[in-house]
Amino acid sequence: MRLKKILGLASLGFLSVALLTACSSDKNSDTKTAEEKVTKVTVAQTADSKPYTYKDGDTLTGFDIEVLKAIDKALVGYEFDYKVVEAQSILTDIDAGRAKIGADNFGKTPEREEKYLFTYPISQNVNAIFSSTKNNFKSIGDLVGKTTEIPTGTNYGAIFEAWNKANPDKKIDVKYSERPLADRLAAVEAGQIDFLFASASAAGNLAKEHKLTVASNVPDLTDYPTFATFEYFIIDDQSVALQKAIDQEIKKLAEDGTLKKLSEEFYGADFVPAANEYK
Repeated sequence: MRLKKILGLASLGFLSVALLTACSSDKNSDTKTAEEKVTKVTVAQTADSKPYTYKDGDTLTGFDIEVLKAIDKALVGYEFDYKVVEAQSILTDIDAGRAKIGADNFGKTPEREEKYLFTYPISQNVNAIFSSTKNNFKSIGDLVGKTTEIPTGTNYGAIFEAWNKANPDKKIDVKYSERPLADRLAAVEAGQIDFLFASASAAGNLAKEHKLTVASNVPDLTDYPTFATFEYFIIDDQSVALQKAIDQEIKKLAEDGTLKKLSEEFYGADFVPAANEYK
């Protein structure tokens, strides 16, 4: 009887050790698996480009940022790390390998498409014509023969170049400079530039901030599809798997209403691209 008791206790001891070893092994295995699967991805963006990427107190937010946070929450195998840089440094950081994703209301240009990958669009841009209150231009047709000024390498430049190429008898005079948007809006108010075609919200906010008096009109683009633009995230051209993973999540966010909710929160209306943009 005593022998049975001793053997029973010994068996129980061995079983306990085995269970503890198994649990420890499973825990270590889970930790190792998680470490192996999760890849840190650096996102480069500004912190002063409202409503796209900006700081509310110490919190980084904006339409682009909140979309990325929603993607990051659902994305398996990746974790986003946000890096604040100057606007002109976003693509430089991607080129140098310091970041994988760029976020700040990026549009497509032929030059960018040669160097980078683009995600599905996250919004259809709402652009407005900014002109002096005297001119008060309201349609694309009003811009023929008029002068505008834009930085080099932007999607706006690509738009005007495409328009001028397709309409040699209705050209728009495009000047290139690196003047900040606020300075160019001041030049519009002063009559030095005829108009700017820019983000209704971003340029509108700057005009208010700098107390500039300019007319702002969102044109009907039904007959001017060349001027319709979308917003994307830019990705390092070697990160195809990351691009595909993000695209899957963007499509889900469009389908479940998250993009609409964020668009209404930051843009004041629903500017989610049509479903055919996610095919």
